[in-house]
Amino acid sequence: MPAAHAAVATPDAARFLFKLCKHFAKKIPVDFDERQGRAEFAFGTCTLSASETELRFDCDSQNDEALARLQSVLVEHLALMTRANPLPVVWIAGVRPPVTAA
Repeated sequence: MPAAHAAVATPDAARFLFKLCKHFAKKIPVDFDERQGRAEFAFGTCTLSASETELRFDCDSQNDEALARLQSVLVEHLALMTRANPLPVVWIAGVRPPVTAA
């Protein structure tokens, strides 16, 4: 199953997570709180998480074409919400490595 993740540096991560999830929830199943969310699109699933410094996207889909569509939807919607100060989204193929305690 193709997967990709991205980290977007922003001190407003929680606000963007809320706005994205609230918007997507009008059309698709979405569960979210102030720090994480999960959006289930017909063409893939994305888990969103917010820290004090970044908004993360962890996405997977059935095939590469569907994953590319999912990434595009997320980037386009984030761009609409950050028109004044666009935030770059750099995707990395594969599943995000787990965080390990030091």
